[in-house]
Amino acid sequence: MISQCRNLNKTIQRLSSSNSINTFRFRYFSTAIPKVTNKKLKVTIKNKDKLDIPPSNFVNNSSNSNNKKNNNNNTNNNTSNGSSLKINYVGGEVEKKTISPTQSTSSSSTSISPELSTSPSSGTSFNNNSNNNNFSSNENNSTFVSSHYKVNEESMLSYLDRKKLVYKVIGKQIIVKECPFCHDTKGKFDNFWKLYISRETAAFFCHRCGCKGSWIDLKVNLGDLSLDHSNHKSIMKSSSNTTTTTSSSSSKTSTETEEPTISIADLKKMLNYSNELNNHPDVIKKLTGKEKGERGLSKEVLEFYKVGVTSQQFFFNDEWQEHKCITFPWTTLDKKGNVQVHRCKLRSTKEKSLQRIEPKGGKWGFFGWHTIPSDSKEIILTEGEYDAMAVYQETRIPTISLPNGANSLPIALLPLLERFEKIYLWMDDDVPGMEGAAKFSEKLGIQRTFIVSTKQNDPNGPKDANDALLAGKDLKAILSTAANIPHDQICDFSDVRSVIHNELKDPLSVIGKQSKWFPSFNKILKGHRKGELTIFSGPTGIGKTSVLSQLSLDFCSQGTRTLWGSFELKVPRLARKMLSQFSNCNLDKHVENYQEIADNFSNMPMYFLRFFGSTQVDKVIDAMEYAVYVQDVEHIVLDNLQFMLGGQAKGIERYEIMDDSIEKLRKFASQKNVHITLVIHPRKQDIDQVLNINDIFGTAKATQEADNVIILQNSKNNQRYLDIKKNRFSGDLGIIPLSFEKETNRFSESNEFDNNLNNNINNNNNINNNNSSNNNNLNNNNNNIN
Repeated sequence: MISQCRNLNKTIQRLSSSNSINTFRFRYFSTAIPKVTNKKLKVTIKNKDKLDIPPSNFVNNSSNSNNKKNNNNNTNNNTSNGSSLKINYVGGEVEKKTISPTQSTSSSSTSISPELSTSPSSGTSFNNNSNNNNFSSNENNSTFVSSHYKVNEESMLSYLDRKKLVYKVIGKQIIVKECPFCHDTKGKFDNFWKLYISRETAAFFCHRCGCKGSWIDLKVNLGDLSLDHSNHKSIMKSSSNTTTTTSSSSSKTSTETEEPTISIADLKKMLNYSNELNNHPDVIKKLTGKEKGERGLSKEVLEFYKVGVTSQQFFFNDEWQEHKCITFPWTTLDKKGNVQVHRCKLRSTKEKSLQRIEPKGGKWGFFGWHTIPSDSKEIILTEGEYDAMAVYQETRIPTISLPNGANSLPIALLPLLERFEKIYLWMDDDVPGMEGAAKFSEKLGIQRTFIVSTKQNDPNGPKDANDALLAGKDLKAILSTAANIPHDQICDFSDVRSVIHNELKDPLSVIGKQSKWFPSFNKILKGHRKGELTIFSGPTGIGKTSVLSQLSLDFCSQGTRTLWGSFELKVPRLARKMLSQFSNCNLDKHVENYQEIADNFSNMPMYFLRFFGSTQVDKVIDAMEYAVYVQDVEHIVLDNLQFMLGGQAKGIERYEIMDDSIEKLRKFASQKNVHITLVIHPRKQDIDQVLNINDIFGTAKATQEADNVIILQNSKNNQRYLDIKKNRFSGDLGIIPLSFEKETNRFSESNEFDNNLNNNINNNNNINNNNSSNNNNLNNNNNNIN
């Protein structure tokens, strides 16, 4: 018994130590953490797994008797008065409550469940039962992951195997033999099998050391996601001052970026936008009318959602123009229930594409959040603001709009949605909208998320909720047909029937994002599509990185959220190349414009991996998975495979590692529905030799798994061109002649076509055909011999 008391005392001292790796944060303390001494520790042992420590055992206890307080004046002088703590040590979990000086020491502590208790990995979790509509910054020191989020069990077990952690699967839990965050187990059986991981959500909790958090936090604490403010960030935002991070220490979370202080003048200005609506009858007619181009919304709903009017300047058609704008505020409620506007989306009444969010920077929010009752258990999320108002107008069910449409759902907003038991996603009934719905459904939790189909299997039906309102459809009836996403491995024809029809009716919706800088890219490959793997190759020094940088900027400027991983170039050098291409100027000659260029570039959804040189593919995939979850990344560029795997193996094992990496990347692209562009260098060839698929380094697995194979070639007259060698989507192949502008690092399609290109390509094709014929003859001869 004495031994157990001493061990417990050591455990509490370690948890209270600020120098401990697994520091236990008592956020409920108003003063310094009290120390526990052997003399003061009095423990009643009920059983070996449950230990109760009364608050009188702590040195810092202002509510002791006067005699005891007088006897301990020296001790109390070294600690802060006014706070005491009662700890219930139940099966390794530490539960706590602040006790004020006016409270009796006999007051019992309030139990705090594992979901609400603090821990070194997760800080203070969001209260699932909270009905608070007040928006506040996420105070977690970790990446928020919804308790409804499901993690693939196969990937979980694979990760534990990779970390060489012994585990067993029992019921709904994966139980790990030795918690990697605990202090030495000393080989005692009672110290084993304390780390529990949920098979559904992958949330973990150790009943010995109290460490808990999400699956992402587990990877962070095990060193596979070093996303702190040091120089070893795995993911960095395109802005030099904004980073995406997660940490188990005191660094900011990925949801907390440095937010500029919003002036009182700006707040008052945004609040006044809604008052301006009545002064613009033309805007009211546009919003309430039911003719073409009008929205059919009631004045009551517009006022309820605080829609307003202002004017704003936009650079359009090569000049600055003043535009009247409709304003959609991102709102919250303060403690007194007053509506607060912290940001506002502005959209031109003349040109739909002209819109912006003000003030610049700041935190994310929902349009209409102030309309949600504090006790509401279900909510509707729409893709656009007009859709949200249309749905609420017809159903009277609490409805809000996503800040980025179908592009992304910022994790900073997930805690606000945690309390809802049922969430309807009413996205546009087109390919991008349904892809966004599937992605957000996984983030929010598939079981509680229901997808609304506006068209109701009618190919000529309305695309979104506002169109349905104008068409006189029954929005309540449409909402009643909402359903969960079916099992990802099981479907019937009804699940794909409307998808096929949409593709036939609107081919442009499935061919992918169109390139603005390379028109021939669209003619041959048709577009840039999610869920595909592209292999990109070419001789050393020919400009592969420059071409890919420009292509990624092309798609990123159209809203494709992009993650760049260069294992050959460090981020500053790569970003400088991108800045030149983005601004179409030589930065060395336009240093005075750098800040403006950098500001514009930082608004793009471009992120970078900080890995450099040899890196295990599993670590790269961990970072990719994080970027897809947190930033909703859709395009990932990895340059290049040889540098990434360099020095990890030799001989035949090198090829095996490459094949294994390609298989994992192929699987990731399909499962996460992202496009991965992977650079693989060719085998050593003569400088003037035209490359083909067989010249790409490694086995044939890379080109077999790929959806597209593109080689950057160089003709005898030094004209570079893109050679499309494989196109699984349409089967079209061809070449795109290029010219290079050294000043800006930009490529462009060349109008001067090298006639020798066709001859080189035809000769190369003849050689390939001859090789194929020789191989067939050899096979026939072998068959005859057999």
